[in-house]
Amino acid sequence: MNKQNWISYALANGFESFEIYQTVDKERTISWYEGKMESFVTSRVLGTALRGITGGKMANMATEDADDANMEKIIAAMKMQAEAITSDEAGMILKPQETEEVRTAKNWKRPSQAEIEELLKKVEQAIIGYDPRIIPSVDLSWSEESMETQITNCYGMDVHNETAVQVLVASAAAAENGEVKNEYKFEPVEDIASLDVDAFVRELCDNILNKLGASSMESGTVPVILERRAMTTLFTAFSSMFSGDLIGKGISPIKNSLNEQIFSSLITVTDDPKNTASPFVMNYDDEGHPTCRKTVVDQGVFRTILHSTKSAERMHAESSGNGFRDSYSDPIGVRPCNMCVEPGELSLDGLCEKMQNGLVITSFQGIHAGIDTVTTDFSLQSSGYLVKDGKRDRSITLITAAGNFLDLMKHVTAVGSDQEWKLSKISCPSILFEGIAISGE
Repeated sequence: MNKQNWISYALANGFESFEIYQTVDKERTISWYEGKMESFVTSRVLGTALRGITGGKMANMATEDADDANMEKIIAAMKMQAEAITSDEAGMILKPQETEEVRTAKNWKRPSQAEIEELLKKVEQAIIGYDPRIIPSVDLSWSEESMETQITNCYGMDVHNETAVQVLVASAAAAENGEVKNEYKFEPVEDIASLDVDAFVRELCDNILNKLGASSMESGTVPVILERRAMTTLFTAFSSMFSGDLIGKGISPIKNSLNEQIFSSLITVTDDPKNTASPFVMNYDDEGHPTCRKTVVDQGVFRTILHSTKSAERMHAESSGNGFRDSYSDPIGVRPCNMCVEPGELSLDGLCEKMQNGLVITSFQGIHAGIDTVTTDFSLQSSGYLVKDGKRDRSITLITAAGNFLDLMKHVTAVGSDQEWKLSKISCPSILFEGIAISGE
């Protein structure tokens, strides 16, 4: 694709500004089952998204076939699309801005196929041999993905982002007295040589075995710790409340709460696409706007609305560098990137000691069906374990946790220190809350 030819042709045929957004997505996945490789898949996908403004309207087109031979046809189709648009909110194509670029601290060392196979064989044998209750059939996979995005436009912008991950995934099950429980675990692996296989297997297998014999509990309101995975799941489900798009449309639950207390003073939320601890470092959003660290909630007070250029224009504000796509073929929306609840000082064990008696929720199910993002009410099937005298007691399942997210976040007792950045652009530590309504026996 001769990008300058496309841009010049678009400008010569009625477009006032024009942009080319391209992604190159490379993947390699090896699946392993019963002692041998089950599948080996590689892929490379080049995706192109075009944006252009003509007559004050923004036209968009996505394709995997941006061949120069199709240039005239595609640009003509975009012009026809723009003529049919009735909205007055065109958005804008940006001029380049200077920024200090950073790179992730992750140092991915790509292994050979033989090294991957040796690792998968070793992990499989360790899982099967961990405990006689572990079922011998184990699903394993190794996945690699790298993505480069590049934005080129008529104003001379030429910027790019690069991300990469390598992940080991294991799924296993255990059986006892006719009861079968399963669990999966994933782990980003920068270097196979430094992976602690024993620790990986121990955490996976202990999580499975702890589920055996789990039962329900009495209904009531009890102190609760949302373990970091469960906390991240719940927080992610409601993270769109900070979107300038939803706030501008009046459908965010905090639409009138800027500079007001919305959470406990123990909660500070930041959004930092340049957080080098994350594998997803983004120096620019998908409009080419430089990114930066923002304090979204400062000791419980809502301070910063996240914006793309379009949502910022609607609210007479400036973009916060949060205009992102889910994929090259999706429209630009307002999305967090490396958003987190800032960690506290207590480990998970320390939170349990502080709580003394209560419940730790380790997972939620049915997250999309069980929440209302406008009211922030939630009712979710949950599992975890009871804590007695500050120590883990018995495992719990078949319960429902219900409440209101905004109200819950106002009643925080302590914030944990166990935050981690793995494969999510949102991360939370474990958090101890005053109480949550549990429906059980």
